[in-house]
Amino acid sequence: MSIDMIDNSNKLHRETSNEIHSLSSRLLSSIFFLIFMLVIMVGVMILLNPGILPIKQVRIEGDFTRLSPVDLKLLVIDKVRGGFFNLDVDAVRFALLDEPWVSEVIVKRIWPDLLRVTVMEQIPVVRWANSGLLNMAGEYFSPEFETIPKWLPMLSGPAGSEQSLLNKYNYMQKKIKAAGFNITSLFLDDRRAWSFELANGIKVTLGRSDFEERFNRISALFTTTLSVPVAKIETIDMRYTNGFSIRWKNNINHYIR
Repeated sequence: MSIDMIDNSNKLHRETSNEIHSLSSRLLSSIFFLIFMLVIMVGVMILLNPGILPIKQVRIEGDFTRLSPVDLKLLVIDKVRGGFFNLDVDAVRFALLDEPWVSEVIVKRIWPDLLRVTVMEQIPVVRWANSGLLNMAGEYFSPEFETIPKWLPMLSGPAGSEQSLLNKYNYMQKKIKAAGFNITSLFLDDRRAWSFELANGIKVTLGRSDFEERFNRISALFTTTLSVPVAKIETIDMRYTNGFSIRWKNNINHYIR
């Protein structure tokens, strides 16, 4: 046998051995990967079992005036399904957000068995058309009628005007309050005509046009000393170019330039 034949034989043997070793390595890697994935799948199935790591505690947190922590806790418990890892926190959150007096909800799982629920209560600032309330952001919500605070100012206007009316009310109230008066209601009708009522019962009509100019005139009127007794005034009509009209409580009209 020649030296070349021996060398070729050795080379073939080495190549065959390398291929067998490479194939064995790939096979072992595949087996280990399959075992690893199987362990992961079994682990996930165990952890997702509602009987494994169940939620045992529910804690309700927040500052409440109208909401009951006990009622909120019962509502959360009714929505708790599954264990620590597969609990549907969105279902809990949305169930609480369906409550009219709830503004926002944060749900957190605390290891190993605690569900902490932070609830922000709605803070009403005005009534809206005797049907609901507006919060500080001008967002409408409608709780049960008997829970609506009757002492809050009332706004009323076309649908979709809630936020703009609240902004207008805040602007007007700030100016009127400086004169010692308070606005208890503000109205914008379907014709876009403005009117408001004061705590002393005086009703003021501003009309559809020249809102800023007319409101500034009435604000200046209240800020200065009126030449007429305020207690006897029933209505003030500002829809005049150079003055305003007063209706007295004895139904007598009086125009002032």
